[in-house]
Formats: sequence, structure tokens, C-alpha cells
Amino acid sequence: MNRFFFLAAGFGKRMGNWTREIPKPLLKIDGISFLDYSLYLANKWGAEEAWINVHYLGNQITHHLGKFTAFPIKISIEKNILGTAGGIRTALESADFVGPIVLYNPDTLLFPSPLFKLRESLPENSKIHLYLSRLNNNDAYTKISINENQRIKFGKGDLFYIGLAILDPSILLTISPNEYFDLSAIFKSLAEKGEITGEIFDGETLDLGEKELYESYSNKNVFGETKSKILDFVSQYST
Repeated sequence: MNRFFFLAAGFGKRMGNWTREIPKPLLKIDGISFLDYSLYLANKWGAEEAWINVHYLGNQITHHLGKFTAFPIKISIEKNILGTAGGIRTALESADFVGPIVLYNPDTLLFPSPLFKLRESLPENSKIHLYLSRLNNNDAYTKISINENQRIKFGKGDLFYIGLAILDPSILLTISPNEYFDLSAIFKSLAEKGEITGEIFDGETLDLGEKELYESYSNKNVFGETKSKILDFVSQYST
């Protein structure tokens, strides 16, 4: 899978004052931003083409990516917030709707096992394939269950969506460009038709999307021995 879409247009309101002057994707954990880490993983997974949507303080993200050359990345600047589905639909050109793309939300840090391999295609009769992880008792995510055929149901279960998915963008063609549309409505519709699948992510996840969690981890080395490789990657385009 070599086409990626990075979601970076949100306001980051749950981060409190941290996002007053810095967009959430550029907040750092031990010197590495959420966005830079997601770009590092995408490059490791073979990205050859990408898009990113920006809105809130989007000029900072645009500037940050000014010298990025690891793979081509098109920046979609949203004058008005468009929601996940609306943002993707607006960013893609007509030819871009052929073939699946990897949807990546940098908010959650992903730590794949050495054996993890990103799927190269969608399962048969699937329009979206979600990567999932186990819920802890106090987690407030939407609950998800999965059957033996990888089909997903929302509202019950012990799994949650980690922000990494494979998507057939043609499902968004009914949306008009620059129209607000949330992807969750499409998730539910496809689930009812058995056209959304999933699998458990082979690795660990760390969601630092709230102020208190972010502050508790901001100076911890969560990247371990990989940290130096990530910094080397980032140094190629960031000064």
C-alpha cells in the first residue's frame, strides 16, 4: 500500500492551551511531533504518494513540510472545517479515486511489532478496513466487535479503532467537494451492509489526545531505540 492520507485539520481542543498557538499534529513527545512520527512510519511502510488536509493553524504545518522530500505530499488547505470524509473528498482529484488509500490519524502513536505488515489491498467486498486494539476498562472509545469473517459491528465489543485504516475513496464520490461530512456516518452505513472489515493491530498504541495524558508523556522516551532513526529521518527536512 503506497498511498496515504494524513488527517491534520482538527482544532485539538482537548489539548487545552497546548494548541492555542501550535496545531496538534506539531506537538512533540520527547522532541518528536505526532506528524513527524506518522510520516516516519508511512515512509517505512513504503509510501510513494500522500495527501494531508490542514485548517487550524495550517500555515505552520505547510511551512513544516516545505522541505519534505521522502515522498510527494499534497497539502489541502481547508478554508472551513470539512470533517474527515469531506476533507478527503475535497483533497482528492478525479484520478485519485482509483485504488485504495491508507487513512492515518497522527493523534495516536502506533508502535508496530517487527512482524507487522500493512495490508496491500482491501479484503473482498470491503470498502473500509480498520485496524483495531483492545479496550481497557476505562476507555471511552466507540466499542467495536469483529466476527470470524473480519466484519465489524459498532456499539458493542472490546475493541476500538486506532486511527489507521485502508479506504476505497470511491465511497466518497457522492459527497460534494468543500461539503462538511463526517466519516463515522459512512462507517455505520457500511457496517450495516457488511462492507467494513477490521483486524487487530499487531503492536502497541498510545493515545495522547487529551491534555493530561499529553503532559504526563511529553518528556518520556516512548520511542526507545527507534528514536535516533526517527530524528535522522526528520532532520532531512526540518531545521
